[in-house]
Amino acid sequence: MHIFKLPDLGEGLPEAEIVEWFIKPGDVVTADQLMVSMETAKAIVEIPCPENAIVVKLYGESGDIIHTGDPLVEFVDEGAAISSKNGAATTNGAATPEPVKTSTSVVGELHTSETKLKETPQSVSGNSIGVKATPAVRALAHRYNIDLSIVTPSGPHSTITTADVERVVKIFADVGELVPFKGVRRSMAKAMAQAHAEVVPVTLHDDADITAWFALGDITVRLIRAMALACEAEPTLNAWYDSHAIGRRIIKPMHLGLAVDTQDGLFVPVIRDAQRYSARAMRDKINTIKELVSQRKIAADDLRGNTITLSNFGSIVGKYTNPIVMPPTVAILGAGRLFQQLAYTNLNKTASDDGKGTIVEHTLLPLSLTFDHRSITGGEAARFLAVLMADLALDS
Repeated sequence: MHIFKLPDLGEGLPEAEIVEWFIKPGDVVTADQLMVSMETAKAIVEIPCPENAIVVKLYGESGDIIHTGDPLVEFVDEGAAISSKNGAATTNGAATPEPVKTSTSVVGELHTSETKLKETPQSVSGNSIGVKATPAVRALAHRYNIDLSIVTPSGPHSTITTADVERVVKIFADVGELVPFKGVRRSMAKAMAQAHAEVVPVTLHDDADITAWFALGDITVRLIRAMALACEAEPTLNAWYDSHAIGRRIIKPMHLGLAVDTQDGLFVPVIRDAQRYSARAMRDKINTIKELVSQRKIAADDLRGNTITLSNFGSIVGKYTNPIVMPPTVAILGAGRLFQQLAYTNLNKTASDDGKGTIVEHTLLPLSLTFDHRSITGGEAARFLAVLMADLALDS
């Protein structure tokens, strides 16, 4: 018997979700044959068979989450399986071989005494051990898959009673079944929790006047160009912060993380050395990575290593927001929905205009810059945003 355990699929990821099995118990497989596809933090990885063997057992079904280092597939050597069941019986010194069984029947016999592995429901909070409840109440909670840490106790000395569990069961029945997050949304939830626990965020809002070029311009491309100039002028925002060492690494090239919204969740592919792209090349790059993301073919390496992030949420709705800074980065820029505003211009006091000037409609792009105040001062963030807005105001 050989048990293949889920390997580390990338930089210490703790778990992966089974997307699709390409094999089943009883199959005779060969080395490097595709075995299963697994979804990690934001990429789908196909795992090949490690050897020539017979599949005995699969530890999980599509949608199950497997932790790194846990059993994934059980194999048996084809020759060993057959020989173990087809030993020769001797009579008067003569060997009488038994009929040779197929590999499928051998696997069936090997698997007969086993029970299917099922993942035990885990407490979301991991806090249920300290609650007070009798064994009968714990059994009732287990039967209905209720996390005791979320039950409000009403018994003596804060003890959870049967009625308390039944009350929660009724509430859950009314609101509907819990749908656990998996794949991209599970990774996003964990990342947001980490950011909330670690980062000290401050958001700076302002409006950039893009009247001179917006009608024929590419807003995302212009934003990236302006961010590159701002990073050059104020490089402290293009950096990684180390919370353990209490220090930062200022990074010269701008590896831009571009937030891309999909039905599966939020992806942030990275455009490396974004400051080097021409406008046309940048548009082509953006189109390419969006297509790869939509097809779930984006490489795992292209989802790591950004030094600053851009979220163009205004393409959907909303003017301002408080974008989330993801460690170890220290800044993220959000671009909101365009709006128009009337303003006076050309205030030349002449007889023709009676000194009143001219009313002109301006197009404004609302900006929201969130920065990690552990690493960035308010002055540094303001100078960054000022350079960015000045470039956005240029007519070319």
